[in-house]
Amino acid sequence: MSSSNLRLPRALLPAFLAIASFLGACAGVPKGEGTYLITVLSTESGKPVEGVEIVATGTGGRMRSDKPAMATTDDDGTATILFGNWGAVDLQLYASNATERWMVSQDRIAVNGGKSTVNPLRLILGAGRNGGNALYTLSITRVEKGGRVDN
Repeated sequence: MSSSNLRLPRALLPAFLAIASFLGACAGVPKGEGTYLITVLSTESGKPVEGVEIVATGTGGRMRSDKPAMATTDDDGTATILFGNWGAVDLQLYASNATERWMVSQDRIAVNGGKSTVNPLRLILGAGRNGGNALYTLSITRVEKGGRVDN
């Protein structure tokens, strides 16, 4: 093989390495189906809210099940829930005659309490006045074996 045939791959090597490192970084955080820990706090008091019913359904093309995932928060305001490999999750909270809807981006959720660089939660409809204010403050983390993983 002549040296002229090797110049093209060498010229592309920096771009290839940049793409490979980006893809490797993305692969470091588990995504998709798994167990998630959701914590619900009162926005007003900052205290855990017990008895909040959580209903999660996948949205978009990845939704394959007609059954939503459901859980209820305990006295610490936490609930574990199983998400499918949905990508985007419609999260509905029901408590005390109030309903809130949140959108969750699974690929933005950190693992075991790690830090998320982009908030994976977005309020769609708050239960506060005129639907614009949230009554609850949420946090979410994926539960996996091992230590914390930032995303």
